[in-house]
Amino acid sequence: MDVILSHEQADFDAIAALLGAHILHDCAIPILPRKTNKNVKDFLRLYASDLPFIQMADAPKKAIKSVTLVDTQSLVTLKGFSARTEVTAIDHHPKRQDTPQKWNFQFVPYGATTTYFVEQIMDRNNYHLNVVEATLLLLGIYEDTGTLTYTNKTAHDASAVAYLLSKNANLEIATQ
Repeated sequence: MDVILSHEQADFDAIAALLGAHILHDCAIPILPRKTNKNVKDFLRLYASDLPFIQMADAPKKAIKSVTLVDTQSLVTLKGFSARTEVTAIDHHPKRQDTPQKWNFQFVPYGATTTYFVEQIMDRNNYHLNVVEATLLLLGIYEDTGTLTYTNKTAHDASAVAYLLSKNANLEIATQ
């Protein structure tokens, strides 16, 4: 079994990156962290039925072949993980010294990890985002770039936002 995880106290970038990774690898199970920020929890309460996430408690009890970590380099404990489990971390934070050497690590030099996944979706051009998905991806980028006002934002972040707006990301939902 392949799973996608992020960090506890997840913000919109973590949850949106979880969605983006699942869109690109739909055979992998996107498992929500046990705890999310209040704004994320409120969003998920309203729109969970339009999203592919499962709760940690509902994860299948099978051996885990691979884990994709998004927006983090910390692995949450999950049954089925073993020394043979392959781990890939995709993060916009620089590689930490305590990140295990045997992990595959991909640094994405953007303001938000979500931007990386949106660019991959754009390149593939074979997935139709629904309004909730496009809005969640937009919120992921907005949160970690301060709605494109923080100094860490990049042209890639802005391009991804423009793409999501063209795919009907809903600004009324995003600003609630």
